[in-house]
Amino acid sequence: MRIVLYSSGTTARHLAAELSKQDDVTVLHAGQEGRDELEKLDIEVVAGEGNDADAQRRAHVDRADYLVACSRSDEMNLLACLTARQLGAAKTVCFVAKEEYARTFGASDGAGTGGAPALGIDHLIWPARMLAEKIERILTVPGAVDAGRFAQGRVALLEYRLRPDGPLVGRPLASIGNLPPGVLMAGVRRGDEWFVPRGQSVLLAGDRVIFMGRSEAIQQLSGFFAGHREEETRYVVIIGGGTVGLRLARSLEANPRARLKLIEKSTERCAEAAQVLARTLVLHGDGCDLDLLEDEGVRHAGTLVAVTDSDEKNLLASLLGRQLGVPKVITRVSSAANRRLFERVGIDVPLSARAEANDAVLHLIRHREADLLATIGQGAGEVLEITLPKKFPPIALKEVKLPPDVLVATILRKNEVIVPGGATLLAPEDHCLVICRVERVADVLRALLH
Repeated sequence: MRIVLYSSGTTARHLAAELSKQDDVTVLHAGQEGRDELEKLDIEVVAGEGNDADAQRRAHVDRADYLVACSRSDEMNLLACLTARQLGAAKTVCFVAKEEYARTFGASDGAGTGGAPALGIDHLIWPARMLAEKIERILTVPGAVDAGRFAQGRVALLEYRLRPDGPLVGRPLASIGNLPPGVLMAGVRRGDEWFVPRGQSVLLAGDRVIFMGRSEAIQQLSGFFAGHREEETRYVVIIGGGTVGLRLARSLEANPRARLKLIEKSTERCAEAAQVLARTLVLHGDGCDLDLLEDEGVRHAGTLVAVTDSDEKNLLASLLGRQLGVPKVITRVSSAANRRLFERVGIDVPLSARAEANDAVLHLIRHREADLLATIGQGAGEVLEITLPKKFPPIALKEVKLPPDVLVATILRKNEVIVPGGATLLAPEDHCLVICRVERVADVLRALLH
């Protein structure tokens, strides 16, 4: 495929590097920042703004399968998509940061399935919403470092980090017989390694283990992780009153038992937050000021969430929260590269809005036959929904030639949620929720659809 990225700064580098492995990529780049890094890739770089039709013609937008507008300017991204549609680009993907644009142009969910094709936008990506919703899901489950709900809430996913004294540590998976019925251990992340566990797999302290299954069964998992405190969801301190922090606070206010504080350095943003938040104490100050954190009793918080637009400030605020004894720390990072670094210094849940958005775009372009429900294992794995064809021949799951590190975690069949075993028959039009490594997605689709 031919793909044109419109960018400024370094925002397109990750997408360009990944897409150029399989596709013909051109970057329409505004300004000089980040240009040298782009020119190191096996791609074409064209200078110009997104609203410049001549620049888009030089980038061959008229022959492109996709134009992805991911610059720092919402307005230029919107204009780039409109211009590309006039020139004949097949599909357009638009990144936005401002809530008013996201709502105006139809962002119906955080994954970017909304859009306004008549206005030149086929898919709209709103990273801030994606990040805020992910943090909210994690906060609903004490002790969890990731969480998700699928199939109108009938299927759930939880990820926990195993403590040294946990009941699952040091035991082969086959010997763990007391998991709730309807729950599968679907994945394990150990350092930089991610794998689907088998019967002989032995779990270690520090492993991040992913469970998936029927929602009512997943709720029973809390018995295995009883050491985690419910206060994690009761008293939450948010550092940063930007789009993510404000949206998160508004969502958390729906819980009448939640006690919320938001610390923001900008006087203007504080005033805006105070106008829209009803139950959140908005504080004007620096979230990296230890005296302020101590005076406000942050040591008694269950969770500290650092979501400013600066990695350095987020890291410092998070480390101060950890020093004060906050049991759970969730931190925004600007790139996937920093997530691992933040984990190494003790951050429980480092999240990158841009990385998650980029993963969604990569899947959208490469694997349109499957719906991406979630990325897991810091982007190493994916949860997919794959609908089997009407002519799919009924076959036992164990007979399907799936690649390694792939697990069919649940099957949706009409109103039934099935947690399958090897003997479970797959049937036409089943909706299979599959967990696999990113590089295995194409193999999974071939096995189930072709």
